[in-house]
Amino acid sequence: MADEPEPTQPRPVPTEVLLAAARDVAGRVDARAIVVYADAFPDQDAVGRFLEAARGVEVIVATRDVAGCQLCDRLGAQTVQVPDVRLTRMGQVKVAILLAVSRGLIARGDRVLCLSGIAASGAIDSLLVTEVGEEFELFAAQGAEDIPRHVRSEVFERVLDLAVSLGIEGREGRPVGATFVLGDTADVLKHSDQLILNPFRGYPEHERNILDPHLTETVKEFSTLDGAFVIREGGVIETAGRFLRSTIPGQPLPRGLGARHKSAAAITAATDAVAVTVSESTGNVTVYENGKILFEIEKPRPIGVQPPAAEAT
Repeated sequence: MADEPEPTQPRPVPTEVLLAAARDVAGRVDARAIVVYADAFPDQDAVGRFLEAARGVEVIVATRDVAGCQLCDRLGAQTVQVPDVRLTRMGQVKVAILLAVSRGLIARGDRVLCLSGIAASGAIDSLLVTEVGEEFELFAAQGAEDIPRHVRSEVFERVLDLAVSLGIEGREGRPVGATFVLGDTADVLKHSDQLILNPFRGYPEHERNILDPHLTETVKEFSTLDGAFVIREGGVIETAGRFLRSTIPGQPLPRGLGARHKSAAAITAATDAVAVTVSESTGNVTVYENGKILFEIEKPRPIGVQPPAAEAT
């Protein structure tokens, strides 16, 4: 009589394995915190079970719906809101780390453990350990400073959210390029000229603050204009359609980056501002500070589609 085949054991579910290992790994590598992308969990109960199991370790929850993550506050986890768009796994990690840095939750040199997965997949499938600011893949300009404290973290988060949305979705189905310059407004205006009539001139400040969700469509519409948005530290949009004419060069940029990127690097070399650009040709979002690339978020590509070899804008 032939031997009966042994019953096959079900393969472990990646989520269960990674979540079970996360606290142990974080302790072994002396991680400052665990950054976890909550939108990849099957449900809020699963998030709660993980936070309960991770008590004693600082957890930063990245989610597109901070208001919906009520368990996070109750269980002592910090939250950062990532853009409500599709991001790659590395994009999730990049955005979450940068926003956590801007809020002072982690700092350059901290070691963090990151858990991510495809949003709405119900599965955490990736674990990454990184030192903030030391990994070239995460922070493109090694040695760059943190986001200036005079730019409010919620303003930076809002601009990053708008930029990523424009990069991925474009405007009315068309790709757009845009530049947002944050902070040190007086000096930025000295190094720039108005290309068109300022569309925000004359409006009360509370009606032109980028933190107002009612302004989203207006900003997206004006993103199709040539020139940059200039935004004060507190979020008030000073102007749009601004030509950045700084003659102070930033550090040499990667080959293929065009005038938009060069002007963004230059204005941050000449002032204490931060610049966020959206590439019209690739949809990638790049953050500049001190004349250098601080950070880049690549637009997710459809399967089988290669990104452009060089970026013109």
